[in-house]
Amino acid sequence: MEPIFDRSGRVVAWLQGQDIHNLDGSHAAVLHGGNVHGHRGQHLGIIDRGIFRDHQGGAVAFTGGATGGPMLPIPAIPPIPPIPSIPPIPAIPSLGWGATDWSTFVRG
Repeated sequence: MEPIFDRSGRVVAWLQGQDIHNLDGSHAAVLHGGNVHGHRGQHLGIIDRGIFRDHQGGAVAFTGGATGGPMLPIPAIPPIPPIPSIPPIPAIPSLGWGATDWSTFVRG
């Protein structure tokens, strides 16, 4: 995972492939080409040469080695990425439908 830094050089998220994760490990966004989309599909901005930019073109965050933007701070040493929790033991499958609908299920 690659750290994403804010204007102060603090780690605010992690980039893993095309996925962006919050510090707690939850999914925050996805990269699609040079575009950044929220996990609900909304367009958040762009990433260009390692710099995340909002819809007004302002720099929001950056990755290591970013170029072509504002003066970048010296990044702080990133924290160790969170270790995902151990999932609970699955319940015994039921022969009936559960009380949870699909949209509630995928929202967590």
